[in-house]
Amino acid sequence: MSSVTRTLIHYEWISFIRNRFQIIMLGCIFLLGIYAIYYGQSEIRVQRETIKDVLEIEKEEFHQYQASFKEELASVGEKRKLEIASDPSYAWHRHGYHAILHPHDYAALAIGQCDLHPYYYRLTGMSLHYQLFENEIANPVKLYVGNFDLSFVLIYLFPLLIIAFTYGLYSGEKEKGVLPLLHIQTVSLRKIIGVRLAFYFCLITGIAVLISSIGLVTSGSIMTSENYLAALFWILGVILYNAFWFAIVFSIVSFKMNSSSTAICAAGIWLLFLTIIPALLNVWITASYPIDSTPLAEITRRTSLENEEDENEAKVVIQEFLEHNPHLRGSDSLIKNNTLAKAYAALTSLKDLHHKKDVLQYTNQVHQRNQKAASLHWINPAVNMQEIFIQIAKTDLNTYHQFHSAIESFHHTISDFYFQKLFWDQSIEPEDYSKLPSFTMKTDEVQWQNLIVSGMTKVGVVTLLFFILGFITIEKRKG
Repeated sequence: MSSVTRTLIHYEWISFIRNRFQIIMLGCIFLLGIYAIYYGQSEIRVQRETIKDVLEIEKEEFHQYQASFKEELASVGEKRKLEIASDPSYAWHRHGYHAILHPHDYAALAIGQCDLHPYYYRLTGMSLHYQLFENEIANPVKLYVGNFDLSFVLIYLFPLLIIAFTYGLYSGEKEKGVLPLLHIQTVSLRKIIGVRLAFYFCLITGIAVLISSIGLVTSGSIMTSENYLAALFWILGVILYNAFWFAIVFSIVSFKMNSSSTAICAAGIWLLFLTIIPALLNVWITASYPIDSTPLAEITRRTSLENEEDENEAKVVIQEFLEHNPHLRGSDSLIKNNTLAKAYAALTSLKDLHHKKDVLQYTNQVHQRNQKAASLHWINPAVNMQEIFIQIAKTDLNTYHQFHSAIESFHHTISDFYFQKLFWDQSIEPEDYSKLPSFTMKTDEVQWQNLIVSGMTKVGVVTLLFFILGFITIEKRKG
């Protein structure tokens, strides 16, 4: 490091520590960051407690079913419990299993979609689509207010801090009458501005990294296999996003406007990237890719046989169901046994099959809208980085799509487990409770990494372009 650079950094440090307002601003942003971490962890703690409760309820429910095989059946309630435990006619729609999307340790730092979409479902052998769409898929209060998590502080507040600290790097010296002295120095104006920017970049980014490190350490162990890469991506994202805003300020300062014009221009770009462009794109995408959810209204209605006393109608429903389930076709010889229970089981399965096209059309509309929104992220690096943070925390829409795909497979396992017993006239035995369906969800880690790297690359390219613009312009224009 040259003596000139050391001198510039020394006097910039003296200027900073003498500016109480800047110190207060840094202190406030630090406290807001700590509160944001606390807020996010509180939200996720509630989810984890809820998950723990529902798992306890499920465990107790099946424990009672198992215990009913050993009871003396002295009361009507005990007999009823044994029926539900052993008779598939009751069990297929009474036994409830929970499909749970456990929050990632760092979900507290970027809550994303995890407070809007259900993170668990109680599933039985009944219609899957009915069970999925009967629940509210968004919390309107949260949609309106949003969340004050760490990603919000980093995305929205740190750019304002950067603007407040750096907008006067050139114009401030000009208005103080120091500029002529700078011009007669052997060091270039480009280097002077660059060193000063680098000083504040290290200062502000250091605070952002410190807050992020506190959030990462207190939210989960960084050394676990599922966390260390996420933590690394998060820190890189913080550094890159701050670099993006420093590049913007550098390019604005390079035009050598007065202080008020520079501040207004920088604030205008903040509004453009964080408010105006997202709002305009949202309106355009909503108009261009409308989502019609009216077919779902029929799915969420309970259906039944038109005439429960008509045995022929029940047999027709069962036969149609067996045609779509080759592994159960041999059970048609038992169709006269327990016909009504089999017909209702067949009806709920056929309901999913009949509405599959409507559900697929709806999900395709949602997917197309999300894909289009993702393809426009290069226009707005701020929104792009926000998406990167929620991808790191696995609270993005892609994670919830994987969750729903896993739910479909799980529901098929549940239905098959009970329908095998029901249609073959078999009872559920105590030993069957050791082979109950269990929910598992596989995530595509390679796709997860590629999405994050791709998003960061886009932000990096835009950042480089702004730096190049400022680098070229600052020496060309006369102050």
